[in-house]
Amino acid sequence: MCGFAGFYLGKRRIWLIAKACQPRWRRRPFPLPDPGRLRCVRLLPSPQIATRQLVAVTTLLALFACTRGPAAGTGLAIGVGAIPGSPGYEQVVRGVEMAVARLNETGGAGGARFTVRLPDSAATSAVRVAQQLRDDPSVIAVVGHPESGNTVEVMPIYADAEHAGVNGVVAVSPTASSPRLTGISPWFFRVAPSDAEVARDAARWVLDSLGARRAAIVYRNDSYGRDWSATFARTFSEGFGDVIMRDPYLSGVVEWEAYAALIAKLEPDVVLFPGDGEDALALIRALKARKVTAPFVGGDGTETMSSDADAVGARYVAFFRAERATSKEAMEFLPKYRAKYQQDPDMFAALSYDAALVIGRTVAAGARTRGSLRQALEKIGNGAPSVDGVAGRIAFDTKHDIKGRSVVITQVRAGDSTP
Repeated sequence: MCGFAGFYLGKRRIWLIAKACQPRWRRRPFPLPDPGRLRCVRLLPSPQIATRQLVAVTTLLALFACTRGPAAGTGLAIGVGAIPGSPGYEQVVRGVEMAVARLNETGGAGGARFTVRLPDSAATSAVRVAQQLRDDPSVIAVVGHPESGNTVEVMPIYADAEHAGVNGVVAVSPTASSPRLTGISPWFFRVAPSDAEVARDAARWVLDSLGARRAAIVYRNDSYGRDWSATFARTFSEGFGDVIMRDPYLSGVVEWEAYAALIAKLEPDVVLFPGDGEDALALIRALKARKVTAPFVGGDGTETMSSDADAVGARYVAFFRAERATSKEAMEFLPKYRAKYQQDPDMFAALSYDAALVIGRTVAAGARTRGSLRQALEKIGNGAPSVDGVAGRIAFDTKHDIKGRSVVITQVRAGDSTP
């Protein structure tokens, strides 16, 4: 909430002080100026006139209070912060839509119903999507973005950094996991663990469960791949493992045969791949052609490879597995999702549901403006109860990362993945 009003009663004059969403104060005589520019209104000394003017000013301030919340009766929109047509977009939309249906089934927010605000289909950049959602006054919060790089790029927009947060809107990412997002903005939260945690867990699992001591890492040359591979290498080395190869790649401009030839020559115990699913499949095929049999472990971005027969036997890090979900909310969500889409939800759908759900539950508890929602989300798990989600309890630490969220290493079998 960014507006406030108060009164000062002097001996002969009544002053009404009102601050709107601008950084400076001004003094304006009656009649009342545009509410967006109002700073200080001086009322005439006559008690009768002052009383009438005071009522008028107070009424108008109530109508134009700078709270940045949706108007009563218009519904409460949860925006989908993802580029239409991008990988995972459809699953993010599904998750948000099912969460909104669930919220409305359980009473909405004080009689107001939640709605879904999709980005315009013509939006081709994360920046454009963020601008559309931030500037829509019906949007109380955003679920997104699913990608770390896009999230880093758009957070100044959601935070409305240009205007010191006057029009800021909360963004709760379902799957953005870069450590660079930790504490990036007061307006950012996430329900997936940081890559720093994921890479540490993956390194310990490789050391303990696979017994590997020589690792080859091929990583996507962006913030995700660099951060993931660096943390894995450090943790693996601390466990007396040896990283014998750590090479970057750029999607679309790489000869996978060359990578496979080098890996075959080095003979590692395990191949790590913090990249995306399509590139993972390309490397897996090149490795098979070279008769490399070392276990292949992909990062969380490689989940889409699980539907391809060429990936059978490969493993990857997952933030969510339907067969392992045991929470009360999962028991509500999974049967409905399976009935509607004839398949299990992936991590994009499940964690987008959780992101929208924690937004909706917090709004329903009384946080009806963008600013008050941000403040209320900060308290979840820090004085306020955690929220039950599909993937587990939702609570945030002081830097808005999720607390205590575990990951699963799954193996692809016969076109589907199992733990």
